[in-house]
Amino acid sequence: MKTQYLIRILTKLKYPSSFNDIKIIFQTIIEIIGNRTHFHFSYKIPPTLQLEPTNICNVNCICCSAPQTSRKKGHMTLNLFQKIIDEASEIGVKKIKLFLHGEPFLHPRLIEMIRYIKSRRNLGISIDTNGSLLDKEKSKLLLQSGLDYEDDVIFSILGYSKEVHEKVMKGINHEDVLTNIFNFLKLRKRYGSNVNVKVAFRRMPENKHEEKQFVKYWHKKVNVVLTSTISKSFKEYKNNEIDIPQRNKTCTALWKEMIVFWNGEVTICCLDIDGNNIVGNLKEQSIKEIWNGKQLSSVRNLHGKKQFQKIPLCSKCDF
Repeated sequence: MKTQYLIRILTKLKYPSSFNDIKIIFQTIIEIIGNRTHFHFSYKIPPTLQLEPTNICNVNCICCSAPQTSRKKGHMTLNLFQKIIDEASEIGVKKIKLFLHGEPFLHPRLIEMIRYIKSRRNLGISIDTNGSLLDKEKSKLLLQSGLDYEDDVIFSILGYSKEVHEKVMKGINHEDVLTNIFNFLKLRKRYGSNVNVKVAFRRMPENKHEEKQFVKYWHKKVNVVLTSTISKSFKEYKNNEIDIPQRNKTCTALWKEMIVFWNGEVTICCLDIDGNNIVGNLKEQSIKEIWNGKQLSSVRNLHGKKQFQKIPLCSKCDF
């Protein structure tokens, strides 16, 4: 994890273009400290918004509980999206994560959404995709949408070999994904784009034996190789009998990002698969109103006091 944060900082130092870049460097350093110590700063606005373009997916990963959600399936409307982005830009949000419980490229207007974000000032983008839909045509459109060094395109590949990749991500075609990634890298070079390309490997019993091969294969081909362990509370969201120890650390994400479902509902956490912890809706409320509202403040207060048992979603969360 230290390497990826260092690269983020060094990238900013290599291409500083404004005072905002210095602020981003500072925020990244603070993020490193926060992740290591569970210390947090209180922000009057969320530094990051995680928006769900859609909760529909074309792959059924064995480590993902999202397909089992009781939430209605759908796409975020462009009107709602633009309302959120306009306010985010105006109040000083720094990052938009354009993915959550679905494959973002299934949204028919995703490229238009990305262009809209980049037309606003000081907003970085992070997109996480399984790579199956990003063919040459979509890659060209994506690279022409305004993405730059502040932005990340992350390919989630949960296996080094064809066998493991397709076993973990059911419905994926290993060769097609690799072809799409290498075409994207070639086109990035052709267009002179400096968008960050990352690959993500989430560790679990079914693929952990391939982690070293995965890192060795990808580390010189992309900007960053991300590795992490799959959360049991996410993988086994519907399993009431799963044995997860009582939480004992404050979750800093509550102070760093706002999670927004495709229909505008705001939840306290990205692991709230069914939307049982809604604290507002951006159709009727503002980002600031929800972020500083009583419901979210109450959750932060309980975390600050380490009273996790009072929040069912958090009490046995290992994320």
